[in-house]
Amino acid sequence: MAGSARGLAILVLAATTAQAQSAPLAPLALRLSGGTRASGLGQAFVAGRGAEVIFFNPAQLGILRSSMISLQRFGSAATQGTFATVGPFGRLAIGAGVQYLDYQSPATTSHFIRPADLAAGGPFNSMSLVATVAAGRVIKGIRVGAAGKYVQENVGGVRDGGLALDLGVAREVGRTTVGLSVQNIGGGIGILGEPARLPTRVSAGIFSPSILLTQYFDLVVALSVSRERDGRIVPAGGAELFYQPVEGWIFVGRVGGRRVETGLTSKESPVTLGGSFGLDRLWLDYAFQPSRGDGASHRIGIRIQ
Repeated sequence: MAGSARGLAILVLAATTAQAQSAPLAPLALRLSGGTRASGLGQAFVAGRGAEVIFFNPAQLGILRSSMISLQRFGSAATQGTFATVGPFGRLAIGAGVQYLDYQSPATTSHFIRPADLAAGGPFNSMSLVATVAAGRVIKGIRVGAAGKYVQENVGGVRDGGLALDLGVAREVGRTTVGLSVQNIGGGIGILGEPARLPTRVSAGIFSPSILLTQYFDLVVALSVSRERDGRIVPAGGAELFYQPVEGWIFVGRVGGRRVETGLTSKESPVTLGGSFGLDRLWLDYAFQPSRGDGASHRIGIRIQ
């Protein structure tokens, strides 16, 4: 109890110095990738397919019936877990997903930290949560979707929550999927008098069809560009190389790139790497993001589709 009270007092003192700063973006879970495959592609997943599209564009829910679960570590200071399931149900496509982040928040800076600083840790046990339900359907050849979210941030035992909304559209242009989404629409949250805005973003992207290279190798390319609420333009892209030596066995290598934020305590690499092994409908996924300093990120996940 004494430690908690002392920590809370430090947070209150920190809040007085934060008032003069512009409102940060929160909750933190909304600023992280929602899935392992998307992480390996530099988060260029606005026009992707599979369960983790619920975290990028609800218009894509009905493309592929799929479920996934993943776990990500940021150095030794933070852990994120995600779960999602999506698929067509009659004329509607529906989905549900959860993102949960357990991390350590520093006391001497803003209560709402940035993704680039996750690996640095701090003295305050903190949590970030997003619970999502989504639905979509096809209207005159165009896929449309919407997702409602409950968001929450808990820093040092003090928490606040709210609601957010995602909207998306997508369609096929030839054999290429084109998608557009507006995410995290809604009011902000606050901790001890420090307000934070939702990390609203507008994203457009494409996902290529499978490009046959040889008898055994296929290539898929994903590209996207986002405008973040703070005005940053974030281009991203990635590629997957599929190798199928025998029927039902598939090996995948991934590389991605994305413009990232830099922090004082940790610097994310703009390059991500990943891979998968698929056996019939079961997939094992891995993604890795180096760091210029401490705190490289490792992510592992399982998909059923």
